[in-house]
Amino acid sequence: MEKIRKVSKIVSLLTIFALIATTLAGCGGASGTNAGKQQNSSDASNGKTITWLSARPADGAIVQTIRELADRYTKDHSGFKLDIQVTSDRPSYLTKLRTLVASGEAPEFIDMDADPYAQQLADAGMLVDMKKFLNEQGLYDQFYEPALKYQQLPDGSLYLLPLEYHLEMTWYNKKIFAKNNLTVPKTIDEMLTVSKALKDKGITPIAVDGVDVWPLLRYAAMIPFRATGNEFARNLSQGKAKMTDEVGMKAANFAYEIGQYFQEGFATTDYTTAKNMFLNGEAAMYNMGTWEIPSFIDKNLPEKLKGNVDYFYLPTIDNAKTPDNEFFGNSGIGLAATTSKFDETTKDFLSYVLKNYSDVYVAKQQMSPLKFTIKDESQFSKLFLRIKKDMDNYGSEFAKPWDTLLDANTNSVMSDLIIKLTMRATTPKEFAKQVDDTIAQNVTN
Repeated sequence: MEKIRKVSKIVSLLTIFALIATTLAGCGGASGTNAGKQQNSSDASNGKTITWLSARPADGAIVQTIRELADRYTKDHSGFKLDIQVTSDRPSYLTKLRTLVASGEAPEFIDMDADPYAQQLADAGMLVDMKKFLNEQGLYDQFYEPALKYQQLPDGSLYLLPLEYHLEMTWYNKKIFAKNNLTVPKTIDEMLTVSKALKDKGITPIAVDGVDVWPLLRYAAMIPFRATGNEFARNLSQGKAKMTDEVGMKAANFAYEIGQYFQEGFATTDYTTAKNMFLNGEAAMYNMGTWEIPSFIDKNLPEKLKGNVDYFYLPTIDNAKTPDNEFFGNSGIGLAATTSKFDETTKDFLSYVLKNYSDVYVAKQQMSPLKFTIKDESQFSKLFLRIKKDMDNYGSEFAKPWDTLLDANTNSVMSDLIIKLTMRATTPKEFAKQVDDTIAQNVTN
């Protein structure tokens, strides 16, 4: 095993050297074909085409907003064109991205998570330093601080830009809570108590999307964030902390306990089915983010739920390190720019997009990562306006999702283990040991 790890490290180093060489070649004006080999003239009037390799939904608000802004930009920059190449299936997208990067054909803009792979590309000099760019454009302070922090790489640097901003909460059925004399849980222990009370009365406490796994991991990450902020998660991903540490065991035990309050068959329940369980009144709670605001606006709710949906954020613990106004949220997959193709036209277009982004994006009933004000509240739902106030009063840092910090191999193993843990098919102790063993085998020292 040690021999394999050494070979793996050598391959990784060779890959980085190759990436650096490719980047330097790109700076010399080399061009290719397909996504990475678009015309690279710095004069938009000469037919500059910029390509954005995107993992976002083609009909989603972000892509629609970027297209609208590109159309506006084109009116003042004859010959300019933005080519958005969407691959919304994430595994397929990552395969395409890695192939283009390895062959030196990465386009001007690429979508990436702030994970170890992004760190590798940044270290290789392939990605534009976005903190430097934003400061040059006078835009850094225009972003919500948590939205930028979410995009920071493991070493704290900023090479990715957010194009969305979400808070995550537990939506709950007020009618069910009132009928059973239950109050909104303020602590993790109270959340278990409320869940038990519901189950004892034959009510499914929590609907959860087990197929996508990340909603299960959120529960494991709750106590560590309250106890340490993002310190435990970061240290765990780097092999500097262990799941068998006190905080890790508390996390594993909580995931083990809360799992008994998920719906029957949750491991094979997909996103839409879990949401519909809540919307149909079949579950009392549902943990999801503000991207689902349209689903919970009264006019879009089933009749029996109108006026009966509310939300609460992450409950706390004794001696919590994080304040109540910091909890799970995210600014989605980030936007990166490749260094070799970041010419004056590309830079000018990105600056234009960011300076005009909120006006278009917010009009689509979306929360922008750039600070914005609402001039006409009548154009927005009461729920949207209420959550906007929550955002304006949010702390300084989101709880970092574990799946964006862990390496790909550990993520895969952790995904299998968290399903077994919440199904009670393994014990917290066994879960923690297997996580530690996996990280020890995959962490890059």
